[in-house]
Order: sequence, then C-alpha cells, then structure tokens
Amino acid sequence: MYRSALTLLAAATVAAIATPAPAQPAPPPSAGAPVIAAPTTAPRATLVVPPGFDRVTVGGYTALCEPNDQAWVKRALADVKPATRPTTMPADVLQRIATNRAAVIKQIVTDFALSGDKELNAFFDDMLVPTMKKLDTVKPPVFFLVCTRDRLRDITKAGWGEPRYHYNRVANEASYDDNVMLTIDRPMDDAVLPALYVETDPPETRAKNLSAGVQQLDAHLALQLSQQCQPAVFNMLADHIDKTVFVPLKLRRDQKWLELGVTGYFTAAYAGTLTPAPKDLWLKQMTFDSPRFPVSAKPIDLARPLEESAMRAVAVPYYNQAMRRKAVAVVMTWAQKGGDASVTKVLTAVRAKPPADGPALIKLIQDTAGVDLSKDVAPQ
Repeated sequence: MYRSALTLLAAATVAAIATPAPAQPAPPPSAGAPVIAAPTTAPRATLVVPPGFDRVTVGGYTALCEPNDQAWVKRALADVKPATRPTTMPADVLQRIATNRAAVIKQIVTDFALSGDKELNAFFDDMLVPTMKKLDTVKPPVFFLVCTRDRLRDITKAGWGEPRYHYNRVANEASYDDNVMLTIDRPMDDAVLPALYVETDPPETRAKNLSAGVQQLDAHLALQLSQQCQPAVFNMLADHIDKTVFVPLKLRRDQKWLELGVTGYFTAAYAGTLTPAPKDLWLKQMTFDSPRFPVSAKPIDLARPLEESAMRAVAVPYYNQAMRRKAVAVVMTWAQKGGDASVTKVLTAVRAKPPADGPALIKLIQDTAGVDLSKDVAPQ
C-alpha cells in the first residue's frame, strides 16, 4: 500500500467465508487471506459521516472530506486508473469452468465409478458456478476519510467512528481497524479507511497520493480475490466428493486415509483443469511436510492412526492435517505404480465388500490393484 505524505491506511485483509472442505482442505496456490467472511448475526455496520465532512463520489469511489478539500479530492478520484488485474480472477475461472465442465464431470464419473452425473451437474449449477459469479461481482463498500492525522484524532476524541475508530487517550491519537472484510453470504459492512495527508503539502501532491493509494487498494483487493477463488473451487469440489462418495462408505478411522488421499489426489486433477493452477502445483502444496508444522506426516501410521480421543484437543487438527498430507502422498505413489484406474477398481471393491479394518484395506488394495502400500502407509 502507498505510504507517503498522504497515506491510505488500509490493510485490505480479505477475511473468510470459505466453503468448508472436511475431506481435504487445500492450501491456496499462492499465499493470501481466505476469501469469504465467516457468517455472523451481528448487524451490518453502516457509514456515519463525521461532523463537518461531506461525501464526494466520483467514478464509483466515495471520499469523506471537509469542504475546503473537495476540489482536489474530486480531481484525485477522477484520476484513479484501473488497477492491473491478475489473470486468475473469478471471471477467468468461470471461463475455464464453462470450457472444461463437461470433461471434468465425465472424468469424475469415471474415476469414482458413479452411476450418473445428475448430482454433479446440480453441484455445478447450484453451488460452484453461483459462488464464482458472486466472487466475480463482489465489491466492498469502501469510503475514504480524507483528513490530517490531527483532524482524525479530534473527531475520534469527540466519539466518532466506534468501533472501527477509537481515541487512544494515552497516546493522544486515533487508533483504527484498517481491515476490509469481504463476504458473499450477506451484505458487507461499510468500511471507512483513513486517507491521511500532511497539511503543508500542496493540493497537487495530496491529489496524486490519494489517487495512487486508491488504485493500489483496488489492485490489492483484486489480488486477494484472485488468490482465493482457486482454492474455493478445490474445496467445494473436495467437499462434494467427500459427501457423495465417501461419507456413505462409513470408513473406519484406520481406513480414513483412503478418503483423504483419493479425494485430494483426484480433486487436484479437476482443479488443475478448472483453474489456472496446474495439478502438480496442487499436489505439491498438499503434500509439503513443512518442518515448521507442529505435527510431521512421516511418523504417522495411516493403517493404525491415533484415535482423536487419545490426543489433547488442541493437537487433533494438526494430526489430522498431517494425516491428509501423508494420505495424498500415498495415493500419488499408488497411482504412479498402478495407474488411476487401479484406484477406481479398489473403490468399487470397497463399495461391494468393505474391508474389516486398516490392514485389511491394505491387503484389498494389493489383491485388487496389485500395489503393495504397506511400507508407504507405515511410519517413516
């Protein structure tokens, strides 16, 4: 974000809604905050114009400023140039979905030996495409409060702006929340961001800095959306596959790795077709065993995993995440040795006659697919 004589103070953090994916929550192709904000029952925060300030709207941007600043503020908003947008925006993903949908649905039916594609088409029509369309049109109601730092202190001292703004009596200055929260499931809160200038700067300098700050905020928000629409596609696909394919199987804890690994492995291929992020990148992200993560995947015995009840509650999500990483890696090895069709063959066998436990599942895979995974699922 631009910081100079006029500072547009906005972290523009996109907080999260995100579609749940218990089967295989995937890390995004590139780092970024989650996309969609968590549901809340709190009332929507609406704009309250500070006393002595006026609203100025030009080109879709609205600033709050005092009368003496209106002329240069109008020029600044008129001069904002369109931000450079990544090629991974929701609109780009929608185009890829439109182009590749039929092929992906056909592949899912094949990979999971499904009886038809009715549920998959309903998923695309009722969930995936509408979500991407909402992301494509999301526009947070942002207002720019144009003033000096001293003026901001004075209006917050008088009580304006709570709870986003607050007067800090100890520091004798204003403090504020500079996050912009994006959501697609409810009306978004009005976000008033301070755009501070130095009183000694000429109007031309103030206008130039304000234009640059608004433009950079636009670019940052676009980047956040572009980074998050791709994992949203992955997570929604994985969640649908988990609910429709694996939940009915009622796999035991010592067989859960089959669900986690197969869902992650195949969904990486589908997401690699429906989004710009390729399959290999999804798999690399999912299987990377970071030394900084609290639980390593290597020591886990997928055929005999720890029961959640045997762990401290705080450790459970970390252990389960590590299970996912190792499970996807095991299925990758399996597919390399026996081919994707061998995975489908085993799923069909599991549906026909569920194995008794974890070791029985390993034996079923060896007998059905001709692939011995006993060493791969074992502690490393």
